[in-house]
Amino acid sequence: MCKIKHQKELDGKSTAIHAKIIAEDDVDIYTYPNIPEYKQPERTLLLFPGPDAKKLSDIPRKSFDRIVVIDGTWIQAKQITNNTPILQKMQRVTIAPRKTHFWRFQQVDDFHLATIEAIYYLYREFGQTYEAPYNGSYDNLLFYYKFFYNLIQKRYQSEKTAKFSHRHQQKDYIKYSDKEST
Repeated sequence: MCKIKHQKELDGKSTAIHAKIIAEDDVDIYTYPNIPEYKQPERTLLLFPGPDAKKLSDIPRKSFDRIVVIDGTWIQAKQITNNTPILQKMQRVTIAPRKTHFWRFQQVDDFHLATIEAIYYLYREFGQTYEAPYNGSYDNLLFYYKFFYNLIQKRYQSEKTAKFSHRHQQKDYIKYSDKEST
């Protein structure tokens, strides 16, 4: 898998870094505009929703050799995709809509996933489509994501005076076991 990271996407905030840590030999990270050359871009899947994006179940397995994921905000990802001719030649793939578990507030709706969530669900769908039945082989992709999520939850649960925005309360990001709110 290749990940193309927007130059303004900070490594410390990027969840896609988790994929590189978990699958070091299988993930390459490039910072836009420095991206690899693709001799056959039509044999590459670009994880990016849109009217021309297909589900994996509609794409023959023999029609692609690699997957590319853009890492950045939705605006940054659109800029990279729209301004990079080689990416426009790739087959677009999408995943089923899912609600995010991302702990940082987002300006968009709850169905805009963190990058590692999108990578995980893509590979889970890959396993379900081409390696059925899915055996959980990609579940470790969320190891660090879940670790940080639990770390943040524990902090706010133990420090009930910790400050967070009203937007986090509205989105129910902090899961108090006794259903209290601060």
